[in-house]
Amino acid sequence: MKQVEERYISFETSKMAYRDIKNSVDTAKREGIAEGMEIGMAKGKQEGLAEGMEKGMNQKAEM
Repeated sequence: MKQVEERYISFETSKMAYRDIKNSVDTAKREGIAEGMEIGMAKGKQEGLAEGMEKGMNQKAEM
């Protein structure tokens, strides 16, 4: 009976370690996606502003 209990404890320990690692990976993935979106939005904003300024300057030059 003791061997069965040891196996069960080993299994539970292994399962907890797996869940900890999986949660860490999932969290890192979510944070990486959020960070990438933030960087992408900032870059898009800069490019959009530059494009808008260029179009605005071209319109003023045509007048």
